[in-house]
Amino acid sequence: MKRERQKRLASPSQRIKMHILGSAGDVSGSLFYFEYSPPEGKVIRFLLECGLHQEHEEINRQKRLPKGVEAKDINFVIISHAHIDHSGWLPALVKEGFRGAVYTHPATKDLLDFLLLDSGRLQEGAADRVNRFIARRQKKAQSQGKKSRRIPLSVPLYTPEDVPLCFPLFKSINYNQLYNIADGIQLRFTEASHILGAAVVTITLGKGDEAKTVCFTGNVGRPNTPLLKELTPVKHADYVITESTYGNKLHQKRDRLAVLADVVNKAYARAKQKERGTGCGVIVIPAFAVGRVQTVLYDLRTLMLAGRIPNIATFLDSRMAIAATDVHRKWASLMNDEARQIFEQGQDAFSPPRYLECKTSDQTNRLYENASEPVIIVGSSGMAAGGKILKHLEKRLPQKNSTVVFVGYQGTGALGYDLVNKKPKQVRVHGNVLPVRATIEYMSDYSGHADYEEIIAWMRHFEGKPRKTFLVHGDGGALEEFKGHIEKALGWSVVVPQRRQCFEL
Repeated sequence: MKRERQKRLASPSQRIKMHILGSAGDVSGSLFYFEYSPPEGKVIRFLLECGLHQEHEEINRQKRLPKGVEAKDINFVIISHAHIDHSGWLPALVKEGFRGAVYTHPATKDLLDFLLLDSGRLQEGAADRVNRFIARRQKKAQSQGKKSRRIPLSVPLYTPEDVPLCFPLFKSINYNQLYNIADGIQLRFTEASHILGAAVVTITLGKGDEAKTVCFTGNVGRPNTPLLKELTPVKHADYVITESTYGNKLHQKRDRLAVLADVVNKAYARAKQKERGTGCGVIVIPAFAVGRVQTVLYDLRTLMLAGRIPNIATFLDSRMAIAATDVHRKWASLMNDEARQIFEQGQDAFSPPRYLECKTSDQTNRLYENASEPVIIVGSSGMAAGGKILKHLEKRLPQKNSTVVFVGYQGTGALGYDLVNKKPKQVRVHGNVLPVRATIEYMSDYSGHADYEEIIAWMRHFEGKPRKTFLVHGDGGALEEFKGHIEKALGWSVVVPQRRQCFEL
């Protein structure tokens, strides 16, 4: 026995390093780099998440990988779900030379087919706006006879032309199956109940007694999430990495449908009162294209069929939301029993009785005209930060008989945030200053993130304490308070990591 123990101690053991490269101290840019060094064989390098930083965009142009590591050195990437702050840096990584596999759920891949292209268009558009501004400044300087300092042109992080290089790299991982994705590395996805295809990621590194398991929540949803199945419990992990978006907040516990019915009925009563020169009012609902739009349409259909709100003509005016709704229809098998049964009966769970998806410019343009009856317009973006929804707001915000209903998280600096929190008397849209006469409503009931009590309830399913729990994807206040909540409720060892901090597991 003594000889065997000495032999074991003398043999090389595995090493696992984890670098926190994104979503540390903020809620964007998820990126985690792992190095797995087995006792024998080559080092395996991989990324868990590949998110674009949307709050501090300059970070995307910095060297995001650890010193000495290049994109071509990465063996594979694992992506938990389709939101761009978890997936949108992938085209840049591929552009820099990454050619490994990208493991994600097949529904996530279907969403990324158009989300990444849209991200490329946004990158291209942002660079173009900067370059036009530079050109105007230089032209003005020349006209005044001044010497202008030569400013280098802005180059997009990637363009729509770069995105298709990603698609052949995707490999599907279904829920609740164990996959051997490399020698000594196993991967399992379980339902995260956040958006369609979103997964809690469990990775086992090593073999036998040396094996260590890392569980990453990605983003996890709330109990009784509409459309989706419930969050699946995980029973064991040596290390847990969890989101902390609502680490210091609790959601209101109320009947979502009752609240929506009350908001729509009051908005409809206002909208019936015609204003001279503008006609009837309009109910505008900005919503995130993936997940929120489909839930809102589902709820509107449910309320109309039950007679709880009037049978109001409903228009979906967003190219991306229409594409996302088609993907949801394709993956009806992933939905909860209630939603799935509607599709199995040959009906469309996302189509209220009088429903139209605006697929042509003529259909959209008609919505800008004076309304002859109250209508509902659903579109993206959810924070009114861009997209066609801005033109609808430009038309409807000055109308006292119109209503704008925000149904999701509103980030600081977005028009939606200002309308909901600052309640301004006027705002600027497309360069025009507009009076805000419309009624502004906000419903937090559609949040796709669990609050701290709901995440802790999920953590209680673990059969033993993890060695360490890392808190990411939250701002400073949420992270520190969530740390205290977990320590008090569960007695776990909790760390709030800094960006670029490295841990040996």
